[in-house]
Amino acid sequence: MVSLEWYRSFVEVYRVGTVSGAAEILHLTQPAVSQHIAALESTLGTSLFQRMPRRMLPTEAGKRLYTRVAAAIETLESIPPKTALADAPLLIRLGTPTEFFSEYVLQRLPKREKSLFTVKFGLVQELIEELLADRIDCAIATQKISQPELEYQLIFEETFWLVAPPTIAIPISQDVMQADLTSLEQWLKLQPWIAYSEDLPIIRRFWRVIFGRRLDVNPQWVIPDLRSIREAIAQGVGYSVLPDYLCTDWIADGRLTLILKPTKAVTNSIWLAYRKSQRQSQQVILLLEWLRIDLTQC
Repeated sequence: MVSLEWYRSFVEVYRVGTVSGAAEILHLTQPAVSQHIAALESTLGTSLFQRMPRRMLPTEAGKRLYTRVAAAIETLESIPPKTALADAPLLIRLGTPTEFFSEYVLQRLPKREKSLFTVKFGLVQELIEELLADRIDCAIATQKISQPELEYQLIFEETFWLVAPPTIAIPISQDVMQADLTSLEQWLKLQPWIAYSEDLPIIRRFWRVIFGRRLDVNPQWVIPDLRSIREAIAQGVGYSVLPDYLCTDWIADGRLTLILKPTKAVTNSIWLAYRKSQRQSQQVILLLEWLRIDLTQC
């Protein structure tokens, strides 16, 4: 196996033209540098220099080798020492759902923080796989997927609301709805629905909790992005169930109509997942500090 030191000696001899000059630069003895060159030539099976009385002249093979290895050696030599690495910015690799990142996470990350951020978007199963493979440091998960290597910390509780286009007129009075939701349920079944996926995961869960039965309608639209669903509702395309962090401001601005904010809240926990071995890492500690809600205020 070729030693890196052999290549370093070769590059310096090539640059300065003498073994003694290379040895001085590398803080080695002349015999050590000579041994490196001889070992490299023996391993490669070719002469790299012509030994002249006062200089080492590179052969054609030596010139070709220098072209191939010089840049790599320079790159290695440019790596800062340990003290400089200690002052380098912290890299934080975060996996997250797109909507939650843009609407919740981004505004909570410090704007003047010196850390470097790499963000990867995906569904929870994809992100957990990335986390287990050490391709990200933490994952924001909308459900806990059991893995012995992982640990989860609660960072947010989302509450789901039933929303409609801004111009909709609900033909059922609030008094009737408060007394009995049956009329509202029957009316809603006749409306066009927009779902995140074909199996209506969010809508059907909301329906079971609020109306006590399974929803048996097919969505008119399937849009796998909650922000796009919000925009489609605002444009009058249909109805859906959205998390509060996505629709609170839009309802206040009149861009959405709130049909039902249940007294019996329909909630979902959002977690920060990380490898147990990294629970004391700066990445995990900082993300928890920035993102975790104060549960005592909820």
